[in-house]
Amino acid sequence: MKKVKLLLVFTFALTTYCWAQATYPFGTILKRVYEDESKKGTKIEENGKKWLSTLQSDGSWKDINYSATDITNWEPVTHIERLQSLVNAYNNPEGGLKDDKRLYQGIVKAFTYWYDKDPQSKNWWHNEISVPQKLGLTLILMRFGTEKLPHELEEKLIERMKRGNMETKTGANKTDIATHYFYRSLLVEDKGLLQRSLNELFLPVALVYKEEGLQYDYSYLQHGPQLYVSGYGNVFVSGIVKVSKYVVGTPYALSEEKMQVFSTFYRDTYLKVFRSKYIDFNVEGRGVTRKGNLEKNSEKYRLGQMANLDTKNAKELEDAKMRFDGSKTAEYEVKSFHKHFWNGDYTVHVRPEYTFNVRIASTRTNRSETGNGENLYGRYLSDGATNIQVRGPEYFDIMPIWEWDKIPGVTAADHNENVKIDKSWGVPGNNEFAGGVSDGIYGATAYQLDYDGVSAKKAWFFFDKEIVALGSDISANGPENITTTINQSWLNGSVKTSTNESLNKNAETKLSAGKSWVLHDGVGYYFPEQSAVEISTQEQKGSWHYINNSQPKEEITGNVFKMWINHGQSPKKSKYEYIVFPGVKGAKEIDTKSINILSNTETIQAVYHQNLKMMQVVFYAAGNVENSEMAIAVDKPCVVMVKNTKSGQDIYLADPLQKAETIKITVKDKKNGKDKNQEVKMPQEAYSGSSIKL
Repeated sequence: MKKVKLLLVFTFALTTYCWAQATYPFGTILKRVYEDESKKGTKIEENGKKWLSTLQSDGSWKDINYSATDITNWEPVTHIERLQSLVNAYNNPEGGLKDDKRLYQGIVKAFTYWYDKDPQSKNWWHNEISVPQKLGLTLILMRFGTEKLPHELEEKLIERMKRGNMETKTGANKTDIATHYFYRSLLVEDKGLLQRSLNELFLPVALVYKEEGLQYDYSYLQHGPQLYVSGYGNVFVSGIVKVSKYVVGTPYALSEEKMQVFSTFYRDTYLKVFRSKYIDFNVEGRGVTRKGNLEKNSEKYRLGQMANLDTKNAKELEDAKMRFDGSKTAEYEVKSFHKHFWNGDYTVHVRPEYTFNVRIASTRTNRSETGNGENLYGRYLSDGATNIQVRGPEYFDIMPIWEWDKIPGVTAADHNENVKIDKSWGVPGNNEFAGGVSDGIYGATAYQLDYDGVSAKKAWFFFDKEIVALGSDISANGPENITTTINQSWLNGSVKTSTNESLNKNAETKLSAGKSWVLHDGVGYYFPEQSAVEISTQEQKGSWHYINNSQPKEEITGNVFKMWINHGQSPKKSKYEYIVFPGVKGAKEIDTKSINILSNTETIQAVYHQNLKMMQVVFYAAGNVENSEMAIAVDKPCVVMVKNTKSGQDIYLADPLQKAETIKITVKDKKNGKDKNQEVKMPQEAYSGSSIKL
């Protein structure tokens, strides 16, 4: 009988040992996950003591409403977060709770309570992504405790993770669900499940057309064709980087081909929309109304991880990391860059001194969305919103006090009160004409506005020191004044004008004369023609809760630099012209001699840059335009950029309607009298709207 007992004890010990010692590659990957996610230090012990002392005898916490089903700020998930703190305290070699028996018993009770209670949210995301991910990660951390969870309890919790179908989801949601499948495969040592989860997890690292995810222009779209370079794009990046570093060097590593695709998106799209550690408000979607969301303090850590994964581009990534962590200035190693994302209806213009980006919309893309009570007033965020950054935090957390019909760059009605978005989850734009031309350094973008009873032709022409903004054919029938907002950012210092005014807090003024200028926060603005320009530095009030129902209700106040052009009531074919000089140190740098505005009509908007010998033209219809250097004629609507060079002319062409199979173009060099006539075969399908060099 004694021999039988000894044999049973030996068999149980052997089973326990085998369960704790994972085989290759599971042991290697599990250890990487643990080392990445485990927390140490005095703060961990403090949290462990706090949550253990308040844990009730049944394994619950009294202050958590486990019956809550809220869509956002779902309270029950706090249970797993606290449970993870307990596990970290139990494993913490630097703390007094290491291997504590009472703590272990509390952990078992808390896991048991969660399994038995099984809270559910009305938001599928919590049930199918957040909870299974947190649960899987906590179970992995517990595997490294001295005493493991009872095997039966762990098995039940692993079974509970089986929620969400990764095969049926797209983009970031697919990556998110596949991540907890990945955790589960490690826990059960299932190679088939591991391979399947990684196949799905890495599947979104591919270019798609007319689907959610990573586009052929390397923009990122989610919730239909809606711009989400950050937001869902950030989730996509997080999932890929996290899991890639876990499986690097194993047979399951991300392929070199996919790493190249992913790196291109990360370096040439995602990182390009930052100024220092502050991201463009245009790319956050409804997340723009979440407090603190435009400042990405943790990106410096991910940059370090990417540098280890993407060794070919390690220098570029390390340079970016220094901009993010503040050890270098915002302009450090920044290269000039320009791109119009024809799939995403978005333009990025980068110089070492600044960034200037524009978001537009079309029938091919969705407008900025509201949903889950977020971004309630972002009605005009897709109508030519311009993000101008020199320092970086110009718009950081300004959204609660924004006047939401005066989004920077937008032409809209000046309502008495902010107007809510009336349909959730994004709707397509009303206009077909939206696009831009680019050579990678310079470009022009155009948008035919048709929304909320306001129509206009809006265009931006991008050079090195100057961005020219033109508007024409501005018309409306409503009772409100129609305005074009030039900027609405935090007031930072005084506002200087060409009338020798110096505006500080709580001031207002008007400019009407042509050839007038305004200078604020390192950005100059020049008005070549007479315009009804209004400037305010007044204090504005609001709350995060007002724009996002899941955010705090306390009142926010601050002084805002706000400048706009007033087109009056019911304008007919009104127009505007202004030039932005980002990164200037004084009024002397507002130098307009190089800029020649050739046309700003309902059919043609055109600018010539004397120093660059470059003409950029938006043709809303077939037509021609010329100056003393060159003449351009086209037979269809398009955007054209021509630059005279020593060897001839560089000509770039794009179709903002994304319909033309061919476009006939004639470019005449007036200095040598030579004509270039060509019928250009335009890019089709996924590349419709992209720029082509003749």
